[in-house]
Amino acid sequence: MRYLFHLCEWPYPGPHTLAPATLESEGFVHLSTDHQLLQTAQRWFVGQQSLGVLVLDKSALCEGLVWEDTHARGEVFPHLYAPIPEQSVRCIVRLDRGPEGDFFWPDALAGLKSPLLDRPDPGEALIEPSKRFPKRELPRHAVLCCFPEVLERLARQPGVESLKGLGSAVGPNLIHVLREGDREIAVCSPGVGGPLAAIALEELIAFGCERFVLCGGAGGLVGELEMGRLVLVDEAVRDEGVSHHYLTAETSVTADRHAVETVANLLTTRGVKFVRGKTWTTDALYRETPERIARRRTQGCLTVEMEVASILAVARFREVPAVAILTCGDDLSSEKWDFRDWTSAHSIQDRLLSLALEAVQALG
Repeated sequence: MRYLFHLCEWPYPGPHTLAPATLESEGFVHLSTDHQLLQTAQRWFVGQQSLGVLVLDKSALCEGLVWEDTHARGEVFPHLYAPIPEQSVRCIVRLDRGPEGDFFWPDALAGLKSPLLDRPDPGEALIEPSKRFPKRELPRHAVLCCFPEVLERLARQPGVESLKGLGSAVGPNLIHVLREGDREIAVCSPGVGGPLAAIALEELIAFGCERFVLCGGAGGLVGELEMGRLVLVDEAVRDEGVSHHYLTAETSVTADRHAVETVANLLTTRGVKFVRGKTWTTDALYRETPERIARRRTQGCLTVEMEVASILAVARFREVPAVAILTCGDDLSSEKWDFRDWTSAHSIQDRLLSLALEAVQALG
């Protein structure tokens, strides 16, 4: 038994959870084993639809861990007579009720031996981007655009300079620097998938960019999202690997609130129809099974894509604001996948890039 669990509020209320009220009122912090977790949630958290679960490495707990049967029910529970050591927290996940009202074991807890649940190291990497690329020669505003043909058309516009060879992420791709009056914005492709997107963002930051908007396509998980509807992302489910190297493992990562509000106000002022909500970021395009799609929909996800959680995690780690605006493309909301020929909707993609260019400047 490597892990023990502590139940708390959701959304996660913050570090004060490490010394909850029971530590003062009862003298200890309530913990559970994997076999006790669901029954504890069911018994003591009646009426709550979601809970947070702190996954604790038992070997990192102090000597204050005691096993006892305080309720004389014939079952011993782990009690910690001290605050929870921060270094013991391996991840924080969300515990939800299923359709029949019972809490169910979260996907994130299914593979507790995964190295993705190791705590991220806070120090510098052996290959630190700011030291590898010390010249800060790009504008402070940058747009990551996932539409190659849109970038090709942008490169042909007057006032656009295309630069090669800035870092490994862009490889043979180009960074386009758009200059119009006082406006100066770097635009490039993030590549496909979280790893490439994270590398691109890291290197753009190293080259001087400080404000970011990602614009791209996503599959719709709910039928109400017609093709072309814009989704401003509040939160991304972390069903990918990159984000776990930057942030402690949790179910999702939230976007910078101030940045999202700023972009929402801009879109509203422009009369643009959009929805705000959660996206599901996955590494595995061909493993978006009906069962997993249904679970993500239950979690409140509107769309599925492959980059947003990674981008938001890097942005939070590097303390730069980043916002994702997605356009709904193919439809995964029913039993049969509908491609909807969405990649040919060039006018929608051009419009989204135009909005992203405005949005990134609005971030200050």
